[in-house]
Amino acid sequence: MTGWTNTFENRLYSLESVVCAASLLVMLAAVAFGVCIRFFDLPIPNVAEWAIVAMSPLTFVGSAMCSRMQMHISVDFIEQARSEPIKRAAHLIVAILMLVFSAIYAWLGWSLFEDAMLTGERLLDMGTPLYVPACFFFIGMVFMAAHSIFDLARFICLKRTAAGVVEVAR
Repeated sequence: MTGWTNTFENRLYSLESVVCAASLLVMLAAVAFGVCIRFFDLPIPNVAEWAIVAMSPLTFVGSAMCSRMQMHISVDFIEQARSEPIKRAAHLIVAILMLVFSAIYAWLGWSLFEDAMLTGERLLDMGTPLYVPACFFFIGMVFMAAHSIFDLARFICLKRTAAGVVEVAR
């Protein structure tokens, strides 16, 4: 489970961080520009819609990043468990549940994306297509599923010790 899989997952994580950083920049710029529009009473449509749309990649792709970093709520239980077999069992259960969760929501995200594409729905202020945030919902869940699959593979191929040291399973 080392080599190309770790390289692939690290590149995926790098892509996710670029998407989230760009999303945050769009949010900051849109909010700042929206404040200027209101303050100076400019005859420009409200760009706050772009900040709302930018929340979609930040939320869903960011949640995939959290699953990669093992920064979800189940980590608290896993870290506080005293028994190594309980920690391993909890880690396995969490990895499986994350895969199920992300697969179900990826399917729902795809359905929403397809519907938005077919209907051509747009948001009100700037006319941003609804398929843009729906696409990031789907992509984020696919990324989370990929991280869950890699986590399961690590669990099967590698043995984690209580100190966090990873040893190759024999």
